[in-house]
Order: sequence, then structure tokens, then C-alpha cells
Amino acid sequence: MTGPTRRRLLRTAPGVVLAPALAGTWRGDGSGSGGSVGTGERGGQGRPQPRPRAREQAQAQTQDALRVSITETNAPLPAGEYLRVTTALENTGTDAIRTEASLLVGDDETRVSRRGLTIEADRTRTIRQGFYTYPVPRNDEFTIRVAAGGQSSDRRVGVAAASSVPAARPNGELAVQPGTAVLFEAEAVDPDASQRTVWWVDGERVGGGVGGPWVSTYYAERGAHYRWHEFESSGTHDVTAAVLPGTAPIAEPSRETYAARWRVDVTDGGAAPPTVEGVRPREQVVSISPTTPTEFELVATDPDGSLDSVVWWLTQSDVILDVTELEGARDTATISLSSGCHTCTVLPWVICTDGTVTALESRWELDARSGENDGDGNGDGENGRIAVSIQETNSPVDAGEFLTVTAVVRNGGSETRTTTVELVVGHDPTVVESRSVTLSGGERRQLQLGYETYPTTQNEQFPVRVVSDADAAETTVRVLA
Repeated sequence: MTGPTRRRLLRTAPGVVLAPALAGTWRGDGSGSGGSVGTGERGGQGRPQPRPRAREQAQAQTQDALRVSITETNAPLPAGEYLRVTTALENTGTDAIRTEASLLVGDDETRVSRRGLTIEADRTRTIRQGFYTYPVPRNDEFTIRVAAGGQSSDRRVGVAAASSVPAARPNGELAVQPGTAVLFEAEAVDPDASQRTVWWVDGERVGGGVGGPWVSTYYAERGAHYRWHEFESSGTHDVTAAVLPGTAPIAEPSRETYAARWRVDVTDGGAAPPTVEGVRPREQVVSISPTTPTEFELVATDPDGSLDSVVWWLTQSDVILDVTELEGARDTATISLSSGCHTCTVLPWVICTDGTVTALESRWELDARSGENDGDGNGDGENGRIAVSIQETNSPVDAGEFLTVTAVVRNGGSETRTTTVELVVGHDPTVVESRSVTLSGGERRQLQLGYETYPTTQNEQFPVRVVSDADAAETTVRVLA
């Protein structure tokens, strides 16, 4: 349940930190922002290129015919919200122009979005681009610029300081050992209202305003949005949550935003994650019956004596069965079930007050067929299939940009299995990515799936599904024109 692939830090005007709103921002040139754009070279033999003089003449004609103008933004806005930029591109010439519009931010003119488009002769195209601003603790201003075909338009925009979140867990400063996972929680600003939370690690956006079903479930049950993050190597890291009240479309920003901030020192002398032992039942596949409740138990240990709770998840159903309070250095957690979805798994999270967390890898899979077996009694039939779940997406994205879906696949059986995992999108289901995955018994793996969205001219909302040979998970995403 770690976050999406980390992207490079983008720094703009002093005090402002930005990250690309979309994973696809950097995919076009094959090498990040420093790559060669539009050369046709992707290793090996490149396509024949126009002679330099002809290319220069074409560029000059485009520059003479193109007019670029930023017509609207939603600034000023609270820091952390999504800054939206509307630009008009006018072709005053007699030939169609194919160009690329880049949104550049700050003194370093960091590109946070780009959009390819064709503008017919004597026509004007209007495009919308944007990005999540960093939740700075003080008011700030910076420059945005849209550049296309040698022409550009710029504007100064301002953001208002984000206030502190009323409550967050764990405390603001902590030290953990390398390889330790930490559960960060930004509690509800208004317990009776909804909120969106955007997560940043070391100034880099790692989670969008729309989370997966587990994020929504956790918020409803625990009154907080969470981020599970594993720190692999030694060093100091900054984690920030931008809390945006309400569920309004990003074109209508919140009136006030909030931020929770943590400083994490990853060192060999830091806190270790809690451990789990004394697990029962020992079987991986557990039969449950409405007439005979089945008890699940574990013993949690934390050498620092900071045990806090166990959150009992039922995967695939994406529900929290119960929360067991813990205390001290060693404690026992128990839950009793007499019903549940067939082939779903019980997954306990053991959480400490310092934020360190452990997920029980030897999870239990439910056999809810009233004691029936899978034919040969080895528990590897339907119960042993590969299950999938969606953890999060980077929705909403701008039309034409890359939509990323973070999924988890798990082999619930004891034998090595291979399955095909597909990303299916739209009301008219279309497979946009397919991967073959091989997992050993009990193995769990995270996948990054995605595709470049169509450059639609109106806002769209549609379902995306992650499908394996015997399971599926679904969520809804938004693409903005």
C-alpha cells in the first residue's frame, strides 16, 4: 500500500513547491523533462528529420501565425488547492498548426503540464491545464506561463497560507528504522462533512484528491484520511497532507485549506514496526458458518510499548469489520465472525501510537460455503485465486494526460499462480492495459496501471476496473476538459 512512483521535486518561487498533477506529464519524451521532445528518436534508428532550414522556416511561420493568451485562472486560491489555467490559442494563418502547449511554473519555469493540439486555420482553441499547489504555511505569489509554438503568455498568481489541521496522527516528529511503514492520518476538519486530502513526500505529490475505496471506508470509520508510506533508506523526509474541505469540483476551490506536516528521521536507532505472533486459526483458508462463529486472534508486540489498535479489514468488500484497542508492549486482539463474503480475506493492521504499522501477511481467506470444500480438499480451488483491489488513482486528470491506477494483486492460495491483470475503462468497457503476473503462494504485489486519456472537450466521469481471471475491483475517475 505504498504510494505511486515518486517523481522529481519541482521548486518554483521561494516557498512554493509543485508537482505534476499527472503521471503522464513526463512520459512523452522518454527521459523526463530533460529529454528530446518531438525528434522521433526513441533509441536506435530515428525517423528522417526535415532539413534545418526547412524546419526553421516552418517554426517561423508557426510563430508568426500563433497567438497565445491566458484568459482565466481560479487564483487567488488557498494553498494546496488545484490551480486551473484557461488559455486561448489563435491561429491567424492560412494553414493548420500542430503545436504543444506547456504550462510552466515559477522562476525556474518548471513544466507541470503539456497538451498537444491542432488548430485549424483562422480558428481559436481553448484549453485548460492545471496542477495541485503545495500547501505552503504562508501567503505566496509566483508566475505561471503557457508556451506554444514560440509564443507565450504569463500571469502572476497568488495562494493563501494553509492553516494547521486541528488534529493529526502521529506526532509531528518521529524516528523509524529503514524499511518501516508509517500510517499518517489527517483527521476530519468537520466530522459531519467530507474532505479531500492530497499527500506530499519531500515536496513531491504522491496521492491525489480522490482516493480508493479503502480511503473512503477508513474516513467513514475512523474520521481521518490516511497515507501508508514505507521508508526504505536512511535520511530525513518531510510528509505533508493538504486537507481540502468539501467535495466541490476542483474548478471551485475551497475557501480555506489546512495542512498536517511531519518530519521523519529514518535511522537505525529509530522505532521498529510492531510484530505479530500467536495467530489463530493457523489455516490460511477458514470456513465460517452462521451457526458456529469463528474466532480470529493475534498477539501484537511493540518493544517501545506504544501499541494502539488493530484495524480488521475485509478485503474485496473494502469494509472495516472492527477496531480493537491495544495498549502496552504486548497485547491480544480478537474478532469473531459468523458471516462474510466468500473468498474475501481478513487483513489486520497493527498500529502503534508513533505511527509505525504492520499488516499481517498471513491473512485468512474466508470459505463461506457452509463447510463445503473445493473438491479435492486442499483449499486451492476457487479460494486460491488471485484477488485484486484498487488502492488509489491520480484522478482528476486533465484531458489528454496520463491516468494512473494503483492496484494490489494477491495470491490467496499456497501454490504459484499466473494470471492476466487488465485495466478496463469506460461505460463501454475497453481494455487499455494488460499484464501477466506470476505470484507465489500468499504473495502480494502492487501494480501501476494507466493510459493516456482522450483529449475530450467536456468534463467526463466514468468507471475504471482492474480485472484478474477470477476477481475485479472498480472505482470512478474524472477527466477534465
